[in-house]
Amino acid sequence: MNMMEGFITSKKIIKEILTNNPQYVSKLYIANNAESSDIKEILELAKKNKISFLSVPKQKILSIFNQGYSGILLVTSPIKYLTIKELIDKIKNKEKNIVLILDEIKDPHNLGAIIRTASAFNIEHIIIQQWNQVQITQTVIEISKGGVFNLDIVKVKNVYNAVVELKKLNFWIYATMPPTTISESTKNVTEISDIVKNQNIAIVLGNEEKGIRKNIIKECDGIITIRHSNKVQSLNVSVSCGIILYEISKKMTS
Repeated sequence: MNMMEGFITSKKIIKEILTNNPQYVSKLYIANNAESSDIKEILELAKKNKISFLSVPKQKILSIFNQGYSGILLVTSPIKYLTIKELIDKIKNKEKNIVLILDEIKDPHNLGAIIRTASAFNIEHIIIQQWNQVQITQTVIEISKGGVFNLDIVKVKNVYNAVVELKKLNFWIYATMPPTTISESTKNVTEISDIVKNQNIAIVLGNEEKGIRKNIIKECDGIITIRHSNKVQSLNVSVSCGIILYEISKKMTS
């Protein structure tokens, strides 16, 4: 299962990809009248990483991708999604893995922001669902600011089954829920600071409207909530992701 090609016009992101993930560069076009210090730096990075580029008229670039013209266009290679089996083979002999599991995230802006945040905190694996879930689109690539090239995207038919498989590897699974949905009868509410730092951890983030499905919550070992004022019912899922990963990162490095 392959991802579509991506089109990058941001010079900053192009520099990041050429520096950190040159293997994902399919084509690099530079307008033959484009001259700036950024362009020169990009050309040096391309030469350093032995990436060829084409000097073409502006109209050629616009005929390929006509949004956000900057004088340069990087076309990324399609990225292969991992299967759950491939993920397990990669992590089964590693310690202190942290995996994000997304339960039917629908907004590409949220997915892109989650991926960028995950990349910032060195998360290496994100699990998404094949159905009822936004896929890796051009918008997701742009919002992630190239973050999609820094981690593995694992695609599964149902994230419930992925949770079950990770539990077999002794992962501790934590569901994220807004405080307004937490009642006195809710069990296993866990403070982020109480998470044991030598555990294998999976964090489940739920759908923007419905949250995490009940059958998945039942499989989780604990529930994480971010307490905030009652002026809002819940935080945006990508904001919650950032707060949780920041707190976990502090815990793991302390």
